[in-house]
Amino acid sequence: MQGVYIGDNKILTYMEWNANLIVPSNDLSLTPSLVTNGHIELGLTNFFRKNLKPGNTVVDIGANIGYFSVLIGILIGPKGKLIAYESNPYIYAFLMDNLSINYLHDRSSVYQCAVYSSSKFLQFYASKRFMGNSSLIQHSKTYHKHYIDEIEKVQVKAITLDTHLQNITEIDFLKIDIEGGEYHAFLGMKELIQNKKIKTIIFELNPGMLQEQYTPFIKLLSNLESQNENTFSLLSKDGTKVPTSVEALTSLNGYPYVVMDLRTS
Repeated sequence: MQGVYIGDNKILTYMEWNANLIVPSNDLSLTPSLVTNGHIELGLTNFFRKNLKPGNTVVDIGANIGYFSVLIGILIGPKGKLIAYESNPYIYAFLMDNLSINYLHDRSSVYQCAVYSSSKFLQFYASKRFMGNSSLIQHSKTYHKHYIDEIEKVQVKAITLDTHLQNITEIDFLKIDIEGGEYHAFLGMKELIQNKKIKTIIFELNPGMLQEQYTPFIKLLSNLESQNENTFSLLSKDGTKVPTSVEALTSLNGYPYVVMDLRTS
């Protein structure tokens, strides 16, 4: 057991990589694993632990309660830069607290907004029971067959990375896990990609959450693969990259962490 209840629907947990996190006790998505195991998503956790270096600039889109943001902040050190985005107002408060209790605000810029293809206000579908499943895309009937959940509609501000990060010179790693919002996030960072400002993107491929955006997202990835000679990999449990292709990705029923290494020269 890695956690203790501290009141107000909060559990203080200890991660196996030596950090404390405060997590919502009423969440059924991330909290059970964090409390019992002290980690989630071992493939991406181990990848970051192997590859992040002091001084790196890392963007965390869909930061949630801050599991990866805190890990990133520790690994990049005080000379590094973490830029994190979380649109769920309830979860955003946990993200801020977790950066605070690990003393990482000196290297962090955190924004309560969604990352999208245009700057506007959007409807956000916040899951009240499986909080990690919150999305800009309305949950399907298939989703509700698998999850006994309650969804609250919230208005959130959305930005594009092309505008929001236009003054940044280089991004070493950019992680996206926004439950089906990945296609529009990619559309909103076309210029960053074209200008070769991003070295590596790690994203979730979730057909069930992407819904009708899955096919255009695959087409976008195929174009990036063929036009720019970018390479794709999957992450094994120990964080090792296993080469793949966009065509091979379509034969999978999704994958939690796909790595795209971008050609920057």
